[in-house]
Amino acid sequence: MILLLQLTCCTPSAWELQQEDHESYSPSGIDTIVGSEKAPVYYIESLSASNKAIVIFPDIYGFSSRLRKIADTLAAKGFHVMLLDCFHGDTAEGKPDLLAWLTKFPHESILQDINAGLEFLLTKGVKEGEVSAIGFCWGGWAIAKSASEGISWKSGVSPHPSTKLEKFAFGMDEELMFSKVSMPFLLMPAGEDPDILKPGSSVVKKLEEAGGASVPFESMRHGWVSRGDLSIPDVKENIEKALAQMLEFIEKQY
Repeated sequence: MILLLQLTCCTPSAWELQQEDHESYSPSGIDTIVGSEKAPVYYIESLSASNKAIVIFPDIYGFSSRLRKIADTLAAKGFHVMLLDCFHGDTAEGKPDLLAWLTKFPHESILQDINAGLEFLLTKGVKEGEVSAIGFCWGGWAIAKSASEGISWKSGVSPHPSTKLEKFAFGMDEELMFSKVSMPFLLMPAGEDPDILKPGSSVVKKLEEAGGASVPFESMRHGWVSRGDLSIPDVKENIEKALAQMLEFIEKQY
């Protein structure tokens, strides 16, 4: 699996899904579907009066107990939160050809699901234009690509982004995609993530002009926030640090 991940969206030593992330969790929100294509979502209403929201895009492992916990935590901070499953219940687990699997989800279908999700949030009292996005790994590509195709996110954050999929999976230009991103976008690359995602690169310089930034976590492996082993103190500490910076960045855009 590690070699296959390396050839697609992740790095050679990327974290795989932890057993604890398969374990049951009693979430505060609801599971439902949105749009004509019936995209699965996990939605939790803001725990305080609010017209702002966050859409979370998972990594290639889809929904997990950890992502639901993150969603619940953000809702407690004053956001409507929606986990959006653009894989429609499928995941990368057990797939012998990950590249072939990933290409089943081109940006056209992703945009359809995003628009359905945004329409759903409007029915919950969220104000148009007040929706930020968080994307883990593959989800970072989903944010960048959707923004480059006209989705107006308030802001975006991506821990360990896998935006290289734009080229490896779809044969397009990653830098060109980023050049069309106009909202504040915070990247949190792991140590072995590509240099294009780190300070000093042409991509990051362009993001900085729009209020974005790159904050590398050089000691962390790809996938640490959504899949890192919480029993390792350093990993747990850096997960908490990333989540705090993520929330701080999003909040300052409102």
